[in-house]
Amino acid sequence: DVRSIKFRERGIVDKSIELDLPPVVEAKSNILQSKRFRRRRPWLTTDLLPEFHAVDLNNIDHVAEILQNILAVDSDVKAREQKWHTIFLFEGVMIYLNEDVPRALLEITSQVLKAAAPNNSGGSLCFADRLENIPGGDIVLGREELARNGWDITDWQPKPGLARHMGCAKPLTNIANKAS
Repeated sequence: DVRSIKFRERGIVDKSIELDLPPVVEAKSNILQSKRFRRRRPWLTTDLLPEFHAVDLNNIDHVAEILQNILAVDSDVKAREQKWHTIFLFEGVMIYLNEDVPRALLEITSQVLKAAAPNNSGGSLCFADRLENIPGGDIVLGREELARNGWDITDWQPKPGLARHMGCAKPLTNIANKAS
């Protein structure tokens, strides 16, 4: 998927970072460095490519460490420049994770955003995946599940299929507002 590259080429995002399994990261890197890919996009410079981090998303502690390091580095650099906005995108990965891992990933992403303040002007969560504890497309259950993990739904578009939950969310503004 070269969506992040297209966003970079068009100036929609300043940086893109992808976390994925080591073999997937290796395969993506090989494709992006291939002669065929370079012939199709000769104008593409390496600074427009995503930064890859090889990690098993089931390893919550490792994911948290990577995200904290990424946002800490960005906050150090950006502290002297401007506010920034982080977008987390989950697309068809949660359906393959161990039980309770999707919930933990949602919680970690909201926590690292809060920890990155004040430089982080906020963040967004975009997803086309299957969220835990939400059978079907019930928005009430969706709101409750995301709120338990630090997110407030701003858009909800359920659909048929494995990755049945599509939507966007923003971090809850007050942790005390989290649903129990």
